[in-house]
Amino acid sequence: MRRFLRMGAAVATLCCGGGAWAQTDPQAKDAHLWVTQDDYPAEALQKGEAGIVAFETQVDPAGKPTSCQTTQSSGSAILDTTTCRLVMERGSFKPATDAKARSVAGKWKMRVKWNRPSTVVAPTVVRSFALIEQLTFDAQGNIADCAGRASGELGSEMPVCLRVGDSLVVSQFMTGRHRNGVATRTVRQLVEGDPMPADAPSSDVPPNWIVERNFTLQPDGTIADCSQRESGKGIVPCETRGSYTPPSNGRPHRVTFETRWAFQPNK
Repeated sequence: MRRFLRMGAAVATLCCGGGAWAQTDPQAKDAHLWVTQDDYPAEALQKGEAGIVAFETQVDPAGKPTSCQTTQSSGSAILDTTTCRLVMERGSFKPATDAKARSVAGKWKMRVKWNRPSTVVAPTVVRSFALIEQLTFDAQGNIADCAGRASGELGSEMPVCLRVGDSLVVSQFMTGRHRNGVATRTVRQLVEGDPMPADAPSSDVPPNWIVERNFTLQPDGTIADCSQRESGKGIVPCETRGSYTPPSNGRPHRVTFETRWAFQPNK
């Protein structure tokens, strides 16, 4: 008999045999960070391409993806290819286990929906800013509170504490990730020639995860000399937009961007 366990957009397949579970499937770690709106390929945006990509990933006993195969195309070869590339680069899993709790190979299925950003017709201005947010988790892993403050122009950066009605947008991704503690997110972007606001918030909490990105904003608004480093992975492909609003003074500017996440359990 075959059953399907649905968690958000993911579909994990569990197979039974002899009246007992033959194995548990791989469990994705931070899957919402693998493919983001900032990853939208510039060529797909220019062509107006969008859609849903369904794929299947083979995972080895160490929790690493070994292959990614599209099972339902979005109708865009660019979006299909980009989805699997990002999953292979960023994917991380808790390995599948057999009946004796030994790590084994397994497979994992997911669907990614690409929606064209509403900001495509209005390029983002690159300015210095700082953002800090704190999510409080209860004993069941639910978000009990979310508070934060920011200084400067955030551009396309989306606040974690953004609410739609009475609901936090981030709750669908963060609920269940932590229990009994506070997760702190800090984001800082420093643009050459644009001083950081004097009231910019910061945090001294040691981070568990960091992304650092450096690039040059060219006079025409395009990006050059981009490098990015991520905790646990080292140097990875840059996740910048294709282009931004050109600098007002017509000169290139060096930009430094950093995101930090930290979690402090309640004592």
